[in-house]
Amino acid sequence: MLQVITGMYFRDVALYETEHRRTLYTNLWGPWTCDRIDLGIGHLIPTTDHTARVSTMLVCVTERLEAVRDDGTDEFLRSTGGSAIIDDLATVLSFALGATVTTNHDTAERLIGPPSGTYRTPVTPADILPGVFTPGRYLTEEQIADLQQFLSTVLGLRRESYTAALAAMRRIVTASQRVAEDPTLSYTDYVAALESLSAETDAARTNWQRLDSRKRKILDPALSALDDDTATPIREAILEAERAGIRSRYSEFVLTHVRPSFYREEATTVTAPVRAAALPRLVSAAYTARSKNLHELRHLDPRAWPLVGDAEVLDPVSGDPMLTHRGLDRLARHVVRTFVDRAPTGRDEDFRWREHLPNLVHARLAPEYYLGHAEAMAAEVAATRAGEYIAHLIEALSGRAEQYIDMRPALQRIETIVPDTRKSDVRLPLLTIYYLWHMVTHSDMHCPAPEKLLTIAVDELRGPNIYSFAISMLLAKTPDWTTAQLQQLADARMTELQRRKPLELHPRLDAALWVRAAHAHQLDGEHAAALTAIEHAIGCRPGDQALLDLERTVIATEPIDIDLRAYVLGPRPPEQEAPAPAPSQPEPVTVAAAPDPAHPQPSAPLPQSPAAVVAIQDEPKGTSRPDPDSSQS
Repeated sequence: MLQVITGMYFRDVALYETEHRRTLYTNLWGPWTCDRIDLGIGHLIPTTDHTARVSTMLVCVTERLEAVRDDGTDEFLRSTGGSAIIDDLATVLSFALGATVTTNHDTAERLIGPPSGTYRTPVTPADILPGVFTPGRYLTEEQIADLQQFLSTVLGLRRESYTAALAAMRRIVTASQRVAEDPTLSYTDYVAALESLSAETDAARTNWQRLDSRKRKILDPALSALDDDTATPIREAILEAERAGIRSRYSEFVLTHVRPSFYREEATTVTAPVRAAALPRLVSAAYTARSKNLHELRHLDPRAWPLVGDAEVLDPVSGDPMLTHRGLDRLARHVVRTFVDRAPTGRDEDFRWREHLPNLVHARLAPEYYLGHAEAMAAEVAATRAGEYIAHLIEALSGRAEQYIDMRPALQRIETIVPDTRKSDVRLPLLTIYYLWHMVTHSDMHCPAPEKLLTIAVDELRGPNIYSFAISMLLAKTPDWTTAQLQQLADARMTELQRRKPLELHPRLDAALWVRAAHAHQLDGEHAAALTAIEHAIGCRPGDQALLDLERTVIATEPIDIDLRAYVLGPRPPEQEAPAPAPSQPEPVTVAAAPDPAHPQPSAPLPQSPAAVVAIQDEPKGTSRPDPDSSQS
């Protein structure tokens, strides 16, 4: 948000401008000669009270937003509130100045204070990072100029680099605030901040002798048994895989972002700065400490850290040398600054700034507002639309929903899509929508000439697939599928649900599929398979009391006895004594015209149609099961 208000992504249109003023709490004292610090996007006004332990600054920031939307209408959002902008600015100030700058008074009171002057634990934050937390630190003119230059550079970065740099700065500031209360987590945060910037780094090539000795101990005996022509390519492949590892990228990124100034002017005020020759080993040791904390919950030795003073390297009695928090803090801030200096600048044409505004809730429209529109029906979203329509029918047939969607404009679109594609993953969901609509509505609501497409639907929806099963549940039909076909369909559906974007159906439908498979296994005398299927059903609807009762029934080897259609439709309104039955002779109903896409409105009530409810327990083994077209007559 801090970058957005600069206007670099705005069009040449009118702007809303809102000034936000907040109090920042800090350990810094402004210079006597400076009444105002300009920041480009606003300014700071330091307090004139140089006696308080926790000092204050007034920050004023001007938020700019476009007053005209892309479609030419007036923008309703004049301001995002300012909190996100000020928080981002406080992060940059705290990072760039190496100080405490926060909008939270309690945080400042907890962190800012003088060093304790003792090595006994618990230590104060100023014992570990005195410059960040010791009160009364004067802000110099040189530091102000450096801050202004750094902020200007950060705000000019391309969006991806800006986002990465700000996230790393925020993590480093958080790490510094944790140094006293949780030194191990603080150490991990510092490493994580640098690791987050190293994703695109290619590690330098190495040699076999520099490979981790623990790995060579395993690999060398196996490779020694091979001839050189075979072993050499294997070693090369292993070394190349090591280059792609996160640790290698992290180390390479840090080391290549250390500039000469780290060992020169920046080290002049450090008592025992880290040496160049030791840095590669220390960077690797820091990553090891991070990994042990994350994966093994191993903490830094609390007996050693209070004794390090202002040194940047710790050489514990047991263990290898490693960076202290002070050394890691200086290294992290230096590396991020180098990243900012080297990162590309300029406008990112692909960035859509409106999508990243804070304090806005992004939500999907309910299907009732678009499902019946012709433009909403397309081949690439066929499965999604089918899932939405099935979910709507479940609510409508159960009596919980009082409104229906006029699908006729969308059905006309389906009539043009289906003949032009051979893909079953497009045809089946669209035919399901088409078929269900004509089964649950009066003929007055049908398309002008649906017979041809309905015949195709009956033929293609005859086989075992998830759409045919959904139809059978909603229309109280029992497809004539074998136990093997039911089990195969249930397994395929489970595999699909484990994908990133599966077909979304109501969980009761998925559970019902497994119950149907369990019933088939039970009729075949396969008790173990039936019990496994019921376990999968419970996995689809954890905590469902009906399924838990059913599991106890199967364990007791008693017959499965459940009305699956009633289960799929779910609880009905209290005023209804029975669930909406499957359609056989629908009552006439008047349908309103399709809503205007520009002003979508939910439609009118869906009629309930009388029909018999078929329960599983009424199906003896071997009974003929009707096809989807059995209700066509």
